[in-house]
Amino acid sequence: MYMDNNNFNLSDKKPMIVFLLIFGSIVFLIVFYLNHDSDNITKKQLLKINRHTKVIDIYVNKNEHNFLYVKFSNGSEKIMETSYQIGDSISKSKGDSIEYIFRGDSIIQNNLFETARKDD
Repeated sequence: MYMDNNNFNLSDKKPMIVFLLIFGSIVFLIVFYLNHDSDNITKKQLLKINRHTKVIDIYVNKNEHNFLYVKFSNGSEKIMETSYQIGDSISKSKGDSIEYIFRGDSIIQNNLFETARKDD
């Protein structure tokens, strides 16, 4: 028996088309939801931060693609997202979106929500 591959019957492809449409819709909805909800997730994470420490070192982390890292007096380290200077005292209370940087005689207010929004 010889089948002619040039004669495709549309009714044979309907299940495949329906499957692809449903699958594509599900993928689209997941991507849309994750993109839409990412701002809320970011805000919740920023509000959880509780940091009262001092900047003791700023260095290039060769293990992390040569990004600048900040080392704090409490032993924690993180990628440098804010222009800290060695000697800065950092105060950020849980539930507050403002991080206070005490540098010399000045106090710099860093709104973490605004900083996160600029990175998007």
